[in-house]
Amino acid sequence: MVVASKERIRDTRPVNPRVKSLKDTFRRLKKNKSALVGFYVLAFFFVVSIFGAIDANYGLTGISSNATNLTSKLEGPSGAHWFGTDHLGRDIFIRILHGMYITLGVGFAATFLAGLVGVPLGILAGYYGGWFDTVVMRLMDILLAFPGILLALAIVSVLGGSTINVTIAIAIGAIPQFARIVRGSTLTTKKLEYVDAIRALGARDGKIIFQHILPNIMSPIIVNTTLFIATAILTAAGLSFLGLGVQPPTPEWGAMLNDGRNYMYQAGHITLFPGMMIVIVVLAFNLFGDGLRDALDPKMRK
Repeated sequence: MVVASKERIRDTRPVNPRVKSLKDTFRRLKKNKSALVGFYVLAFFFVVSIFGAIDANYGLTGISSNATNLTSKLEGPSGAHWFGTDHLGRDIFIRILHGMYITLGVGFAATFLAGLVGVPLGILAGYYGGWFDTVVMRLMDILLAFPGILLALAIVSVLGGSTINVTIAIAIGAIPQFARIVRGSTLTTKKLEYVDAIRALGARDGKIIFQHILPNIMSPIIVNTTLFIATAILTAAGLSFLGLGVQPPTPEWGAMLNDGRNYMYQAGHITLFPGMMIVIVVLAFNLFGDGLRDALDPKMRK
């Protein structure tokens, strides 16, 4: 009887609504097959990129990504070189492996920096409004007037081509996107009755913003973050392909495309495999981001 009463009490305990919402989100996400495919592909690439970073620093495979061998240049895929070799005899598979953490790192770092600046600007502009909102949004409109790739090109041209400068350039172009999304969500959330009730109880603005508004607008932030990583990777690869991004001999995938464009007809594998990796990673992020957006959409909840 005592055990039964304990079980009854345990079953009737209130469930944290955030925990319940998180479980529902995972349940809906698991039903989306394309999102799961994207997630598994990204998980695989993430694990491989960690190994690539360790191997690049400590030489676990004993092969450097920049090791040249002119006697075996432009060789096709084989047992010795799985993805073939480039015009300098460098192993393309090893270069893709080592460049994976660079390509993904630029995408994640640029997105993180953009969110680090854009989210606070958007939430403060939406919450306080007035002149601060006007100034911030007009600055965001100025940045949005330039296409992302052109703005990144201009910034990199001034700062110079390097991994850090490419990351900063992409992040600056993405700040308006985060700021506008967060501002719109904040404008909607701050008008809800529970926020008025908390404010009437004497809660300070900082507590209202960080404990009540920010947790409730995380869904669009997470979705936008996931989708923008793919855009950041494409932009970084485009800049490197144009020679303004990550500089040789760093094995960034866009730079590898640039190295092999003069040998496309003679040795198409030089551009095939880096291009294929970019397509797979970007597609995986888009599939997972679309599935995550559907899972977090309140209209999809039953």
